[in-house]
Amino acid sequence: MKKVLLMNMPSCIKVYGKSALKGIIAPRPLVSMAELAGSVLHAGGDCKILDLQVVEKPFHEIEKTLNEYQPDLVGLTFTTLLFEEAKKVAKFIKEKYPSTKIIAGGVHSSIYPEEVIKEKNIDIVSMGEGDITIQEIVKNKSLKNIKGIVYKDKKGEIKKNSPRELIKNLDELPMPAWHLFNAKIYMNPKAIARESPVGTIGTSRGCVYGCIYCNKSVFGRAFRAKSATRVVDEFELLLKNGFKEIHVWDDMFATNLKRAKEICDEIIKRRLRFTWQLECGVRVDCVDREFFEKCAKAGCYKVAFGFESGNDHILESIGKGATTQQARNAVRWAKQAGMETSGFFMVGLPEDTKKTMDQTIDFACSLGLDYAKATILVPLPSTPVFEEFEKKGLLKTKDWSKYNFHTASRVYDHPTLDWETLGKYYDKFHKKFYFRPSYILNRLIRSIKKKELLDDIKMAFTTFVK
Repeated sequence: MKKVLLMNMPSCIKVYGKSALKGIIAPRPLVSMAELAGSVLHAGGDCKILDLQVVEKPFHEIEKTLNEYQPDLVGLTFTTLLFEEAKKVAKFIKEKYPSTKIIAGGVHSSIYPEEVIKEKNIDIVSMGEGDITIQEIVKNKSLKNIKGIVYKDKKGEIKKNSPRELIKNLDELPMPAWHLFNAKIYMNPKAIARESPVGTIGTSRGCVYGCIYCNKSVFGRAFRAKSATRVVDEFELLLKNGFKEIHVWDDMFATNLKRAKEICDEIIKRRLRFTWQLECGVRVDCVDREFFEKCAKAGCYKVAFGFESGNDHILESIGKGATTQQARNAVRWAKQAGMETSGFFMVGLPEDTKKTMDQTIDFACSLGLDYAKATILVPLPSTPVFEEFEKKGLLKTKDWSKYNFHTASRVYDHPTLDWETLGKYYDKFHKKFYFRPSYILNRLIRSIKKKELLDDIKMAFTTFVK
């Protein structure tokens, strides 16, 4: 029986420690790790999860786990921003256990598999969805016959196999192995979650839309969804394993509105009582009033929208496929259903000007949102905006550790705006939104009513005091 250790990077949330989001960052378990662990167990292997985001001394914990568990395989998942850290982790593992095979997966591995496999301490790179790939590796299938991987053969030569087809029926995947997680370590402040510990769920994969800043390297553009029954089965599994609130991490939760409503109906039918949030996956042009009413009745109390801009021309220029009026409708329906609302925005989009960024700030303030977050555009690899900026010679570095969209890392030259202006508008967005007298008063009243005043004061202090 193969023993597999799955781990993420220590800095997966710490990288935002100097950003305007630092007061509202809290650990949540990665649903991808739970799903991959389920596949390992399904294939007859043994599996252990090491979530490095929640440990104080990550390398000490890695060494301790290696000594106690002695895995045959270690799976590392990381984003572009964390590739440099992943190299250090892989090197550390190989120094302690040279014979342990290291598999790299995730977004960056799918975009640049040849770059990742050249790292001498990485043996296999999984491209795209890794569920079936890891099953075949655990079952000792010959590497040359496993689709979707790049690997080093016995001679050390790099081999790249053909791509793996996307999984058509997500209901056929093994259930996520949430029993391998210690739910108690995922406690969140009241400003983020009403109940703790907080778990996560993915109900669909793939996004059919073409926003220029979004990467589709892992799940592709074909929309595939779990059935309502399967989704609620996973909700129940999370609850049985000690999680009290669940956050949905989807690109496209509400895109098939009929399915989304059926999920709510199934929760109500089973008489499940728990709180949940839609952290993403809700497009403003794909919802109606009934959807939010059903969500609220099923226990969903907060929804987040990706608005990006308050200017319709800018929205069109980035391929968003939605309008500011549709955004206003969605927020109004959600608030009428009694739900809290959050909004995600961007400054420094390719055709942004000071005027359009001011319009975005004013738009955010006009929506009556409970929370709002802005990021500075960063052209991430394998996105249309990255390719455009590279073609125009606007990219200044490919030091991936600097590709943090919450800090002004200056990895590119904006077509019309300087970085001093981008940093100024990033700060201006958050200060103008949160320091409005009307917002402060409403938030104070809400905090007192919900007995969350101390949590809100702490969040404000850690967010705005540098």
